[in-house]
Amino acid sequence: MQKQLFRQYDIRGKIGTEISPDDFYYLAHATIHYLQQQGPLLAIVLGMDGRVHSQAIYQEIAAACKMAGVDVYYLGVCSTPITTFAHYQLPVQASFMITASHNPADYNGLKISYQKVAVEGEKLQQIYELFVRKTIVQGDTSGLLFDATEMTEMYVTTLVEQFSHLKKFNQPCFIDCGNGTAGPILEKLIHKMGWKNIQLLFKEVDGTYPNHTADPTDMKNMTFLYDTLHQNPGSFGVGLDGDCDRVAIITATQGLVSADRLLTLFAQAMQAQVVIADIKSSTVLQSSGAQIILAATGCANIIQAMHEHHAVIGGELSGHFFFKDRHDGYDDGIYAMLRYFEILMQKNTDCDTFVATLPELFSTKDIRIPCADTYKFQVVQEIKTQLIADQQFKITTVDGIRFETLDGWALIRAANTQPMISVCCQASSPIKLQEMKRFLVLLLQPYIEIKILEQYIL
Repeated sequence: MQKQLFRQYDIRGKIGTEISPDDFYYLAHATIHYLQQQGPLLAIVLGMDGRVHSQAIYQEIAAACKMAGVDVYYLGVCSTPITTFAHYQLPVQASFMITASHNPADYNGLKISYQKVAVEGEKLQQIYELFVRKTIVQGDTSGLLFDATEMTEMYVTTLVEQFSHLKKFNQPCFIDCGNGTAGPILEKLIHKMGWKNIQLLFKEVDGTYPNHTADPTDMKNMTFLYDTLHQNPGSFGVGLDGDCDRVAIITATQGLVSADRLLTLFAQAMQAQVVIADIKSSTVLQSSGAQIILAATGCANIIQAMHEHHAVIGGELSGHFFFKDRHDGYDDGIYAMLRYFEILMQKNTDCDTFVATLPELFSTKDIRIPCADTYKFQVVQEIKTQLIADQQFKITTVDGIRFETLDGWALIRAANTQPMISVCCQASSPIKLQEMKRFLVLLLQPYIEIKILEQYIL
C-alpha cells in the first residue's frame, strides 16, 4: 500500500493492484495505535458498503480489533451516514467505514472518525508511518464482537419520526440507488412513510455496479434515470452514491442540478445568513441572499468553516450537504433528499418549476482530468506560481488556485480522492466560457497531452 493511498480524507485504492484485503489487518492495528495515543479507545462501530471485497476487509479489521482488545459493534452492509449515526448512538469512541464511496467497483478503502470527528490530513499520514512499520497492538484481553445491525432500523425510524409530515408527499419521483447501499434503506423508508409515487431504480446492493458507477454527479451515470423522467412526465429524479453520503437532483427540463444550485435552494428556504461552499462553487450562490464563504474542498474543511462562521448550511460541489439545523451536521444523502422533499411540499411546487427559479449561468461541471497522484500537486503548484507572477488576476489559493477576470473565473486543483486534476470555470456568456476553457487548456498543456485536455475540457 503506497503512501498516496492515504489521501486527504480517507484511505482508498484499487484492490489487487494498489491495496489488498490483507493490508487492512495492519492498517487497523496502525489506526488503533494512533487513536489510543489521542485518548481512550475501548470500542468502535464498523460498517461496510456492498463491494465484493468489503467482507474480506471486515474480517481483517475485526481480527485486528480482537487482538488489540477493542470491541467492535458490527453494522453489516450499510451507508456511511448510518455508521456516523451509530457513532452518536453507541458506546464507542471511533467509527470505521469500509467504502470507496463513488469510485468504480475495483476500489475500496476506509473512512475513520474519532470522537465524531473525521481523521484526515496529517493524521492519516501518521497512521501511514505506523502501517509501514507493521505496528501491532496487543490488548490485555480480546476484543468482543457485537451485532449492531439494528442500527439501520433505528436510523430509518428516526427519519420517519422527524419527517412524519412528509407522509403526505405525493410527487412522482424516481430514485437511482446505483446498486449501492441506499436500496435496502430506502425500501424500509418508503414502506414506513407509505409513499406510493416514489420508485427505486437499481435498488439491489451489488458491488460490481453492473448498471453504472455509483456517482450521481456525473450525467453519464444518470442517463437511465433521465430517460425514465422523460417517459414519466411530471416526475423528477434523485441519485445517490455508493455509500449514500452524497445526493443529486435531476429534472426532465433542467437535467442534472449542480450541487451549488441545490445548496442555493436549501439556503433560500432556510433563510440562512451564512453559507459555506467549496472553492469550486459558482456565483449562483449569491441568489441565496446569504454571505458566501468559500472553503477548501473536503468535508472536514466545510464542517470546520461552518463551525468558525456559525453557519447552519454548507455544501460541496460533489453533492455533500451539511445541515446544522435539526441535524448533527454530517453529510447524509438521504437526509438531504428529505429536506428537499420538504421544501417542495412547503412551496407546493414541482421540481422543474422550483429549480427554474434560479438564474441561468454559463459554467462547467467539475471536470476531472487523469493525472498521477505523484504528479498532480506539482502541476497545480507550478501553475499557481505562474499565475501569481502574472499579476493580472484576482487570486484565491484556499485550495489549488482560483483566478478571476472581468468575465468570469476558473479553478485548477488536485483532486483529493482520485489521481486527477480538477478544473472548472464560469463566464458571462457561452463565448467567454469557451475562451476560459481554451485558456485552461493552454495552462495545462505543458503537463498533460493536448488530446486528453481537449477531450475533457473543450
